[in-house]
Amino acid sequence: MNKQCVILAAGKNSRLDTGKPKSLLEINGKSLLERHIEAFHHNGCNEFCVVTGHNPGPIIEKLAELKEKYPVTIDTVHNDRYDLENGFSVSVAEHWLRAHHSDGFYLTMGDHVFGQGFIPAFDAAMVSDNISQHLCLAVDVPSDLNDHIDIDDVTRVLVNERGHIMMIGKMIAQYNRYDTGLFFMKPAVFETLRACFEKQKYTISDMVSQLILDRQAITVDVVGCVWNDVDNPDDLRNSLNLNF
Repeated sequence: MNKQCVILAAGKNSRLDTGKPKSLLEINGKSLLERHIEAFHHNGCNEFCVVTGHNPGPIIEKLAELKEKYPVTIDTVHNDRYDLENGFSVSVAEHWLRAHHSDGFYLTMGDHVFGQGFIPAFDAAMVSDNISQHLCLAVDVPSDLNDHIDIDDVTRVLVNERGHIMMIGKMIAQYNRYDTGLFFMKPAVFETLRACFEKQKYTISDMVSQLILDRQAITVDVVGCVWNDVDNPDDLRNSLNLNF
């Protein structure tokens, strides 16, 4: 059975404007976008949907190159409302996922980077915990191993002893995990997104907050694997010095 991966790459790059989309920034000679394609493909994922928005041309050009390099299917869907938050970009992929008969898919951000072993560790933890909820988020425990993470920008998560998400957000004061930007979701999340949009709530965290109420949001710990959110110049400098 093919696995699907949705990569969000629709943002404006307001905090790291190098003239090209953040997903095309390179770490050790390889773009963040290619790193995702390569890593998820090695983990058995063969169908990719990249959500474009602001400045899609360079991304589409890069994907044409990657289609020749990797034996995978890569499609794009365009988000005309890239001025809205990232939850809306997720919603744009719904028709693509339904056309591919997806019963569950990975979701990640085009400006994130994961070290070797991160995605397999996430999968192994989901299998071990027998996850059945609509959304599973890979989280990391704050420690010296990830002290490069920008605490003022990372999405913070409070989880209970069973891994269920209790709160999520960038500004919550009480937390015990970091959101790493890697999810596994079931198509049922799109109904939750639509309910959020009716309330003018457009972030992924808004969707997760609703799923918390429905007891459909859980986490698994991925500890000891390097990762980063490349959102500003400091993040990029730190990533260049990490073991990616």
